[in-house]
Amino acid sequence: MDAALMTFIETDDRSRVVLPGHPRRKFVVQENSDGSILLLPARVVTEAQLEYDQSTALRELLSRAAGAPTVRRQRRRAE
Repeated sequence: MDAALMTFIETDDRSRVVLPGHPRRKFVVQENSDGSILLLPARVVTEAQLEYDQSTALRELLSRAAGAPTVRRQRRRAE
């Protein structure tokens, strides 16, 4: 088992904490029955992205549609 790094933190008057080394990150907070708090890294995705990620059939359908000869894309050259 990996040794966990212990850092002392304190909440401010508005119940906020600073997590050194984790600027502008999002977490899901789980408060356990023993009073401990577990922070799980999180990200926000749209419903459409979630559906795409979970549906192999949808990904295949969209890949076939994007490859169809009737689909035209303007491509820009990098400058």
